[in-house]
Order: sequence, then C-alpha cells, then structure tokens
Amino acid sequence: SHNSGSYAVTTALAQVDREKIYQWINELSSPETRENALLELSKKRESVTDLAPMLWHSCGTIAALLQVAQVQY
Repeated sequence: SHNSGSYAVTTALAQVDREKIYQWINELSSPETRENALLELSKKRESVTDLAPMLWHSCGTIAALLQVAQVQY
C-alpha cells in the first residue's frame, strides 16, 4: 500500500538522521568541530528524545561539554 512506502522513507530518513547525530556526538570531542556539532545537536534536541542518554553514554562527551562550560564561565 501507499502508506508502507512512506513509512519506509520516514524510517530511512530517521536512520540517516541518527547517523548524523552520532557523527556530531563524535565531533564534540574535537575543538575544531565542537562548535558546529553543538549547534546541530541543539537543533535536534526536541526531535531526538533519547539525545541526553546518547550524549551521556558516548565516550568522552561529558568531559568535552564540561570543558566548554569552563571556558564560557
């Protein structure tokens, strides 16, 4: 049916989106890419409901975010 096709497209988009999310999370650990990654992730925080645990459980991310917080204050 027509609906299953649109569901497949939505799922494919969601998968691409998740790959971008993981890419941006990885980019948080590098000072060169951190600012852009933070910007992109902040745009997604409403639509990606599990973003907080993804950030929390990714290696080195919390340390990188704390470093950013220290620099800003």
